[in-house]
Amino acid sequence: MNSRTKRWVLAGGGVTAVAVIVAAAVVLWPGGEPEAVDEADRVGPGVVAQQFITALMSGQAGQAAAVTDAAGPAGAAIARTQQGMPGASFKAQLGKLPQVDDSATTAGVDVDVTWTLPGGVPLKYPTKVDLRLVDDAWRVHWAPSVLHPQLAEGQSLAYTTTSGDGALLDRTGQPVPPGFAPVVMDSVRQTVGALSGTPGWQVAVVDAAGAPVTVLQEQKAEPKPSMTVTLDPKTQAAAQAAVDRVGQSAMLVAIQPSSGDILAVAQNANAGQGPLSLHGHYEPGSTFKVVTAAAALTNGLATADTPVACPGEATIGTRRITNEDSFELGTVPLHRAFAASCNTSFSRLAADLPATALPEAAAYFGLASDFTVAGITTNTGKVPPAESVPERVEAGIGQGQVQVTPFGMALVAATVANGRTPVPQLIRQIPTEGAQPAALPGGVATALRSMMGEVVTGGTARELAGYGAVRGKTGTAQFGDGTQAHGWFIGYRGDVAFAVLVVNGGSSEAAVAATGTFLGAL
Repeated sequence: MNSRTKRWVLAGGGVTAVAVIVAAAVVLWPGGEPEAVDEADRVGPGVVAQQFITALMSGQAGQAAAVTDAAGPAGAAIARTQQGMPGASFKAQLGKLPQVDDSATTAGVDVDVTWTLPGGVPLKYPTKVDLRLVDDAWRVHWAPSVLHPQLAEGQSLAYTTTSGDGALLDRTGQPVPPGFAPVVMDSVRQTVGALSGTPGWQVAVVDAAGAPVTVLQEQKAEPKPSMTVTLDPKTQAAAQAAVDRVGQSAMLVAIQPSSGDILAVAQNANAGQGPLSLHGHYEPGSTFKVVTAAAALTNGLATADTPVACPGEATIGTRRITNEDSFELGTVPLHRAFAASCNTSFSRLAADLPATALPEAAAYFGLASDFTVAGITTNTGKVPPAESVPERVEAGIGQGQVQVTPFGMALVAATVANGRTPVPQLIRQIPTEGAQPAALPGGVATALRSMMGEVVTGGTARELAGYGAVRGKTGTAQFGDGTQAHGWFIGYRGDVAFAVLVVNGGSSEAAVAATGTFLGAL
């Protein structure tokens, strides 16, 4: 070899020295391709290896591939690994550069590779760059193992992350989307917190489809548990659509009788931002006749078939009670008076009950319960003892001092369906605090179910007869000076119990219509 040849072939292992020669070599190789040269001007394998590594370090897949003996496959494979390692930086240190004579056709260089992963974590490994003399020019002999010794054809490196964050899920297991159930979700999010865990990551050899073949290095995530709300997307959407069609302030609460899961809580814009459906108190009107009937049955005052008088008007004690439009039925079985919502019949029953009978009966339905439901603040109702006959007359038809919430009346309907008040639940991982009321006494639930069914098949809610096996009770509840009234419907179908309130609706008509919209969507 002449001295000129030795200057590039025998250059030492230092990167800096080779880099100087590389810079000179770039001048000799316009466009990245070598010109035809004689042996004296041939670029040595060490320089070519440095060109290859320098191009990799600068992220130039095409330039790196250009000094290999298979530019097409090399460029594609290098690009896949670069794309598969987002946020990671590549560094490589060449070992001792090869010393070859004029007859050599192969050479090799050891390389120490360091990927600096996001967060500063290093991934280190040794590999080797093999070179071959091709058409009188040194080329990197392409093989995927040049990038990592465990890579095979069609494989690449991939850096992936695993979130450690928990999610807030609905009852179907899907993440709760923005805008879902706004009445309750803001307070739920405050209760569950950020759900932020520690993320994990992994560097792996992956196949052409991106599936991991071999994990090279990883850090396991430290996940925060996900939290699940009992709200059902379909039921919630149906509830929201139902109240949104009402011109007045309207609310709907739905509960699963068998479990106590809160399925939906909806209010329209006229109801405002506060969760009045959960803790706003309103007169229940004739929906309270479910409780009055239970009190009469429990105290032995009547059965569902006991004949009761239903005059259009009646003076009971000092109170003058009238039916809607002063309708009268004469003497009919209690279940018929219930279906027709006869005020005079139920005021007379209440007048004959003990002072504590109505609050004791209300307790069976959860209206005296103080549940602490994680994620929300709830109230059920206020049913004080009625010491005087006039107080009992008013209370028996859901007037006077009796007040309830839509949430409480949904529990009333769920109690009839289930036979016992279910403990309401909203966040599965956080149990509700509060004692479950005793089950309804024997025969009471069965009688009430039949009576509530008759309300739909032949009573005040016949508009709902086409929506399946619906059982319920209508309510028109006077408030203020008695010239205005709220409209109610409470009931259940299958394993969905609900209460619908239209504030100042004038009658139960709007609430029944909203119920039809709700059930129709389900």
